[in-house]
Amino acid sequence: MSALIYEYPLNEKCRNYLRLSDLLLQIKQCRSLSANGQAVALFKALLDIIELLERCDIRSDLAKDLSIEKEKLAAWAEVPGIDTAALSELEQQLADLSQQLPRSPRFGQQLREEKLLVAVRSRFAIPGGLCSFDVPQLHYWLHQPKVNQQQDIDGWLSQLQLLQQGLELQLTLWRDVGQFQPQIAHNGFFQDDAAHTHIIRVRVPADQAIYPVVSGNKYRYTVRFMPVDNHDIGNVEFELANIK
Repeated sequence: MSALIYEYPLNEKCRNYLRLSDLLLQIKQCRSLSANGQAVALFKALLDIIELLERCDIRSDLAKDLSIEKEKLAAWAEVPGIDTAALSELEQQLADLSQQLPRSPRFGQQLREEKLLVAVRSRFAIPGGLCSFDVPQLHYWLHQPKVNQQQDIDGWLSQLQLLQQGLELQLTLWRDVGQFQPQIAHNGFFQDDAAHTHIIRVRVPADQAIYPVVSGNKYRYTVRFMPVDNHDIGNVEFELANIK
């Protein structure tokens, strides 16, 4: 049976991680510009990334978390049958990224100075503000050869490559370690201790017309299941993974 996974960060750092990761995925999905509307979606995601990076500088947090993951690998080296070559490669990746991140220029700095992105950003908040008479630069760019457009996109994304590599590796390691455990939400309500938890993952069968609403902080969190329609909710069986 298929299932839906909901991820909920319990601190601001992880909120930024998940938001940036989701936006980078959106760009990946529409960067080919093979369908109408993908260009607008790409610019929206790119500009959202720029705005997020203006509010926070995640280089030090990400470098620190990757260094912690590298230290954890020492325990895995003692496990019988472990693939030592893969472990060594992963250790090197973590070491390289944790050293490169603090030394890199602030993410998004150059993107904020790109003329086309500046023009689009200034009109994005206006309803219908991307018409050709609002942003003629964008209208011109949209009618350039695909190869020219892809060169521009590649150039913009190259400035976020280190960020993407660090986020993908960190989130993959967290998700792989966080094992799902069966739980019961009595009358749709579940509560637990959040000590040292970064993100909780809730897995629910896709055929159930419910969704979880999570609230919490670094001490405790609650999960309340809500119906899609107005039906009553009894006890809900679900799976939960705590990422620490």
